[in-house]
Amino acid sequence: MDSKAGQMKKVSIIVPAYNSGKTLTRCLTSLVNQTLQDIEIIIINDASSDNTWEIMRSCKEQFPDKVVIIDGKINRGSGGARNQGFDVATGEYIGLVDSDDYVASTMYELLYNKAKEGGYDIVDTGFYSESKDTATLYTGDNLTGYLDDDKRKALIACGGYLVTKIFKRELWEEPQIRMRENIRCLEDTEILIYMFMRAGSIGNVKEVLYNYCDIEGSATKTLDLNTYFDSIYGAIRATYDRCHELPSYEECKKIIEYAMTRMYSFGVNRCIHDQIVRYGASTEKISKYFDDCGKNEEGLLKKLSVLKNEVITIPYDQNEEVKNRIAELDVGIIKECDKRFAK
Repeated sequence: MDSKAGQMKKVSIIVPAYNSGKTLTRCLTSLVNQTLQDIEIIIINDASSDNTWEIMRSCKEQFPDKVVIIDGKINRGSGGARNQGFDVATGEYIGLVDSDDYVASTMYELLYNKAKEGGYDIVDTGFYSESKDTATLYTGDNLTGYLDDDKRKALIACGGYLVTKIFKRELWEEPQIRMRENIRCLEDTEILIYMFMRAGSIGNVKEVLYNYCDIEGSATKTLDLNTYFDSIYGAIRATYDRCHELPSYEECKKIIEYAMTRMYSFGVNRCIHDQIVRYGASTEKISKYFDDCGKNEEGLLKKLSVLKNEVITIPYDQNEEVKNRIAELDVGIIKECDKRFAK
């Protein structure tokens, strides 16, 4: 029997916070004012150096029955901070919110009611992206209800975000799954794919309830090559490790291998970025991109291509998901990388 069942809330909302002093008050205000009352808001201070902890303590003092605060002494990244939240969460469902975002006051009531109404394992909602000035709902009506393999494949292809959804806690606990720690980007890539593979059903609320305050492209523009490479390599490795033994893997293999191939393409392109800029993007220049890359880049490409050989088994030309979704130039580039380094 679940040891937390006696004290279970309807929804646990986990908020990792690192140097979030400028945005955390807005975020927490949107959460403590939720119309769904039976919730817990778990905020984790990820070893911040600003006034994040003070804001958290003040919120706890004002809402002692609703707010749980954890003072992480070591910086573990958003994945590691969230893991601390999972370990104490009592909610029937779990939601995730980033500390620089905020949500509509009705979000968790609407998501929870929809979950109970349909007995759904996951419920998704729409989000507004400030940087793009667009509203998006990744889970359309055609993808809701019982998840067969076709729906799983479509959900994986569409992508989306953890933060716009609530998940039955059992998806995180039976068996226990946690996020990768100390990751600068792509830290939740494999988790989303895994959840689509594991869940039995999904519902949606067709409203825009989550405000996603992103800075478009910030991760890939600001991370140095080695840090970005580690994120890509880890995401590919984790996607395979999390998913390849799941019952639906063979049926969904082409779309999952597409997802890993896409990440592989991102990693390769990042390693030869300077040469692409120098010579221009053209299939005729592909050999030059690799001829002139540095020793560090060659080492990274070798490591990445060896991993690719291990986890991606369907030839690109035989995977219609790859052929239909990845540009011809990018396929040409990864083929050249395979030829040179995948030995």
